[in-house]
Amino acid sequence: MAIQQRAERTRQEILSSAARIFDRLGYERASLARIAGEARVTTGALVFHFATKADLATEVRGRARAVTRITVESTCLSTEGVGGTAIDKLVITTHALIRLFETDHMARAGERLARELQSAGPVRDCPWRREVARLARFAAAEDALRPGVDATAVAALIGYVITGVELEMRCPDAAPTDTPWPPERGAADPESLPPHPAKGAVPPRRTAESGALWGPAEERLGRIWELILPGLVHPAGRPREGAAGREEPGAAPGPVGPVAHGPAAGPSVPVAGLKESAGEGRQ
Repeated sequence: MAIQQRAERTRQEILSSAARIFDRLGYERASLARIAGEARVTTGALVFHFATKADLATEVRGRARAVTRITVESTCLSTEGVGGTAIDKLVITTHALIRLFETDHMARAGERLARELQSAGPVRDCPWRREVARLARFAAAEDALRPGVDATAVAALIGYVITGVELEMRCPDAAPTDTPWPPERGAADPESLPPHPAKGAVPPRRTAESGALWGPAEERLGRIWELILPGLVHPAGRPREGAAGREEPGAAPGPVGPVAHGPAAGPSVPVAGLKESAGEGRQ
């Protein structure tokens, strides 16, 4: 029994190490020797459990799909008793995905391997893409989308957004050297801003030269949602907002407007409550 337990621990450590290497280097640059070194085992011990690099990649992708499926399913289930439309659930699910990709190297490795190996169709092989497509169809069935907006196109757009934000996580932030774009509300004259932020200062959120959003990944996602929601959601289903970005008293309930991370949050349901429930569902 003790020998079996040690063998299982070794197998799990090899898998976790392989995921870290695949996440950092990708499939082609990863090697069995490098993975063995990361796991602190001999190459012979690694090959005893996984004969080839392809076997390791297959197992890592399977683990990644499992953890991703649990995340999206538990997030959607945790919102059932709180209310909200398919659009609400779509926004919250994408935030849960980004939090997962920020914290789980197995999930990130699965995403990278799926892109690099492309051995199966992206929707059929990807739990979160299937869930996004399902929620987009439900949004269309609820008449929550603008006339002429196709649910399939919505699912594809959100897929591109999630993939783009996940890829951006892999690029270390560099200090911006140009002026904010566009200027933040109440910001000083761009000409008066220093070329580099002071040590410890919060850098500008966007930069004109790179065209990239600045800040934590989930905040970037929130700002993207602020941009695309008005073009997706039917005007009758959106909350009416006052000048300060708050929903006006007596406004009819509607789907989530700019998500809670943005400066003008206007949810139809308590987003904080949904997020707390989503967090409980993942534990």
